[in-house]
Amino acid sequence: MDIIIHLLARSRAWIVLGVVTGIVSGLGSAALIGLINTEVHATAATSGYVPWLFAGLGFLVLSTHVISTIIIMRAGQAAAQDLRMELSRRIVSAPLRLLQQLGAPRLMANLTEDIGVLVDAFQIIPQMCIHISWVLGCLIYLGWLSWSLFILVVIVITLGIFGHRLISMRAIKPLRLAREQDDALYAHFRGLIQGIKEIKLHRRRSDAFLMDVLYPTVEACRKENIAAMTLFILAAALGTAFLYFLIGVILFEAIQWQGITLEIITGYTLTVLYMMSPLTGIVSDLPTLSRAGVALDKIDGLKRELDEQPENTSACMPAKASTHPALLEFIEVTHRYKREGDERDFALGPLNLALQPGELVFITGGNGSGKSTFGLLLVGLYDPEAGQIKLNGEVIDDANRENYRQQFSVVFSDFYLFDSLLGLMEENLDSKARTYLTRLQLDHKVTVEGGVLSTLELSQGQRKRLALVTAYLEDRPFYVFDEWAADQDPIFKEIFYTAILADLKARGKTVVVITHDDHYYHLADRCIRIENGQIVENPPTRSERVFHHCETDETFTRKSSHY
Repeated sequence: MDIIIHLLARSRAWIVLGVVTGIVSGLGSAALIGLINTEVHATAATSGYVPWLFAGLGFLVLSTHVISTIIIMRAGQAAAQDLRMELSRRIVSAPLRLLQQLGAPRLMANLTEDIGVLVDAFQIIPQMCIHISWVLGCLIYLGWLSWSLFILVVIVITLGIFGHRLISMRAIKPLRLAREQDDALYAHFRGLIQGIKEIKLHRRRSDAFLMDVLYPTVEACRKENIAAMTLFILAAALGTAFLYFLIGVILFEAIQWQGITLEIITGYTLTVLYMMSPLTGIVSDLPTLSRAGVALDKIDGLKRELDEQPENTSACMPAKASTHPALLEFIEVTHRYKREGDERDFALGPLNLALQPGELVFITGGNGSGKSTFGLLLVGLYDPEAGQIKLNGEVIDDANRENYRQQFSVVFSDFYLFDSLLGLMEENLDSKARTYLTRLQLDHKVTVEGGVLSTLELSQGQRKRLALVTAYLEDRPFYVFDEWAADQDPIFKEIFYTAILADLKARGKTVVVITHDDHYYHLADRCIRIENGQIVENPPTRSERVFHHCETDETFTRKSSHY
């Protein structure tokens, strides 16, 4: 029922039309058995209109069946499309921190597995309508033949439905448990695909992953699905047993009842046998509907969680480089989050700093010090629990945070590459892209046509350079790079620090680089060191210090290995 309500909420007129035509098809099927039974027991010659009536009913049944199926199929696909887009928009509107807590496996399971189950359920609704109306039409015909036998039929079918319901309801729990395993299964499959090189290189790791990690989850899914399907099979068998019992009573007992003729017995027997097909169809569709109910609950649960912390994502035009100085300030900014292996929350801040227009700033510090989290706060993907972030004196809050984000071009350490230059509406976009591809020595690997990149099959260092091309084309006031040079060879590392950053600075961009490359610290206007969530060192500007002045007692050992 929830599935029907869900469809009605999205395509009421089409669903009503599809259901009505399905009912017409079912009633037409019931009328056919009545016509056949009448002609079988007819004592006179068949009237001339009867064959035409039979042909007309057959055409009506088939045509309305096709129409109903197509209408509801189209409505179901439209509902699935709307649901996918709705969930995608909610995910885009949700805070990054919440999405990280939910986890990619769960989100993927909702977007693929659950919606796929709903689509399957949408497809069987026309057949369910036809089968139900078919059965109702047959019951009406049976009531017309004999009310006394009709009461018996209703009692037996009611008992069968009650017994079926009693057993099938017990199948919902294992279905839910099996669905809960899907989130873990998606996480394991992601590990299998992304970690295949490490798995192949270590036999014991491979065996441990397959048998100790993947197999228990797969086995749990198997057991719960078997338990659920076994109960559905038993419920279906019980329903069939009640029908055979009904036929037996009609054939061997009802013939002795007063007023029950052989014609009535034959009509009842043929009709009940005729009803077995739609009843079997209804019963066989119930597991799919039950799975759809579980999937709909999971999707509704995700919606509720995403709606708990909505963001203001009102549409806004991509920001252009400002002609005015852009001063960015952190005032007592604090952010708390969980770190792996820590029971207590890790506090970043309170942070106090200002980024001047056109400034080149390096953010340094050890692993786990809070550098990358600072970057996410800086670009507006994390919200501070306390303190203020100001841009040109304007406090950043929920109302303007989305527009604030549009001021940043970022290449994250865990960046993602799209296969086209999405959202970029520049004139001569392909020409500009080719210029940057040539400058970054990617023109022999990647071409661009109509904003579409020819390939993403590149080394990690080349992929980062391609991400930099996109950032260049965005042309925003602020640039943030999180360990961009980590996967570059010495030549391109040198180009990045001495040429690319200098070019961005010359164009008036404010550039923040999260880095461990102490060999290039002297090139920054400022180096800001973060340790345990606190700014512990904020050295003087470049003009006031000598080479490597911003290093602390913790010496980085990777300097010599780069060259």
